[in-house]
Amino acid sequence: MMQVDMTSVLATHKIGGRILIKEKIIIMITDIEISSTVDVSKENETYNVRKNNLPENTKVAAAAWSSASGSLYDDRLLVLRFIFSLVMTKMPGFTLWYFEGDGGWQDDTRILRWKRRKQRGINITHYSELYEEMLERDNKVKFFRAISLSELSIESVVKSLNEDSHSYIISLPGSTNIKGALCMGWEHLGLFDKELLRYVINNKGIIFKVYGEFDDPEYGFVGLGDPELVKSLVQ
Repeated sequence: MMQVDMTSVLATHKIGGRILIKEKIIIMITDIEISSTVDVSKENETYNVRKNNLPENTKVAAAAWSSASGSLYDDRLLVLRFIFSLVMTKMPGFTLWYFEGDGGWQDDTRILRWKRRKQRGINITHYSELYEEMLERDNKVKFFRAISLSELSIESVVKSLNEDSHSYIISLPGSTNIKGALCMGWEHLGLFDKELLRYVINNKGIIFKVYGEFDDPEYGFVGLGDPELVKSLVQ
């Protein structure tokens, strides 16, 4: 069991006769439960996935972070802040993205497209990049988008996830073609979409999703990815 408490302190440095005062953040860890497995296809206590729901010939590991304060919002906020700090510290050059999309096909109308344009980016705050793709089939459409996250985005992300638990948070190298994932789209069947999971693992990333419903004793996130990459986050 781990607890995350953030404390601000002032650090004084003398450079070229000038005294600089900088704020440092000290993170003390408690109250977050962490578990992991090197293979989700085998029986374990972290997260299990049947082989037919996994990309073929791919070994998938998982890690889970959870808290049990009793508040869904507070627990998810605490855990996601912790995950963000892990990614920034242990995965240099990676970006965290918020992926969201439609679960079902909708009739293609001008009103629908106009509403989508009006909604673009309003749920998530303090982002630097946003990509959006529209998929069409049989005169119906689906919209998918990806938003790059900063530390200041986290509260708005958790609020959005409380409304739409089908969305993903994905950590990917900075050079990854984000539009490639959006052009594929994904389904809302099961906790993780098989093809999106394949895309993330092939691009050396980790895909996260919330778990825990309103009446569960704890809430948090589970992340799937290459075993070595997942291992680097939990060690």
